[in-house]
Amino acid sequence: MARNGPIGWLLDPEPPGLGLDLRSTAISVVRVVERRGRREIDLCVSTPLPKGVLSFSMLSPNLNDGETLFQLLGNVLDQAGVKEKRLALSLPDHLARVSVQQIQDAPNSESEILELLRFQLKKTLPFDAAEARIAYERLPGTIPTFLTGVMRQQVASEYEDLLGGLGFQVGLLLTASMSVLNLVRLLAHQEVPSGGDYFFLNLEEEYFTLTLVRDGEGVILARTLGMKTPQESERPYQTDELMQEIIPTLIFYREKLKGSFISRIYYRSLRPDLHDLQSLLQNQFEAPAEPFVLLNAINVRKDLQINLALAQAVGAAAGAALGRVA
Repeated sequence: MARNGPIGWLLDPEPPGLGLDLRSTAISVVRVVERRGRREIDLCVSTPLPKGVLSFSMLSPNLNDGETLFQLLGNVLDQAGVKEKRLALSLPDHLARVSVQQIQDAPNSESEILELLRFQLKKTLPFDAAEARIAYERLPGTIPTFLTGVMRQQVASEYEDLLGGLGFQVGLLLTASMSVLNLVRLLAHQEVPSGGDYFFLNLEEEYFTLTLVRDGEGVILARTLGMKTPQESERPYQTDELMQEIIPTLIFYREKLKGSFISRIYYRSLRPDLHDLQSLLQNQFEAPAEPFVLLNAINVRKDLQINLALAQAVGAAAGAALGRVA
């Protein structure tokens, strides 16, 4: 997520090449380079994150043990031989609000657009809108519509300051689902027919996010679900809870968004305990469901070994390295 203003994590003309993803159980680093006109992964590392070092929250400080995280990140980046000083940071979806906002007769001034979005969003945010870092992108269409990302400034700054202490500049800040969507869109470009809608379901350990992409319009819906209260946190969401959330999303898609045909469902799962996802999703969406495979979306350096488990784990870091979303 860029600082307040046009959404740098969508428009940055120079992809960072280096992506760092933080989630509750792991730190992942991926570097993407361009060789002979095509992009490929030439560095891929994932290492466990000790429990309790981070508490991901939209409202309160996240760094429970900043010193340990500082040392871990320093060791991982140093051992990986990272020389770049600019990176894209991917964080869990529930730290930000990603939504689609319409503004009638939107002004041309970036500052006016920003203030109008802040005004519209203030009733939906669990914190003071004055504390919000807002980024946006104008979507196609006659009615001024914006893909908008919001994060509390204090939370974003925690991570930027930490990495700054290691000598790194966070050029882009994205949510995990928007990061992986960078790669999903490469597959969809080849597999989804013109005019088709597709869903991307990102199943993380503690939550899942449903994103709808419409041809010619981009992202038109993003919902993060499955989060538990502290009392429920030891029991992550189950398959039946996942399906219960998908049904109202489909109703909303058909009735409110005038959706008539879903071309495909892509899903990435970090929950191997959830079984038969492909058939369950195909039956519910009445459309082909396809597990996201990192190695189908981007090339890997010939001598770099990435097994399927590692490929799943580093998907958000790889997507962040590309520097934009669909």
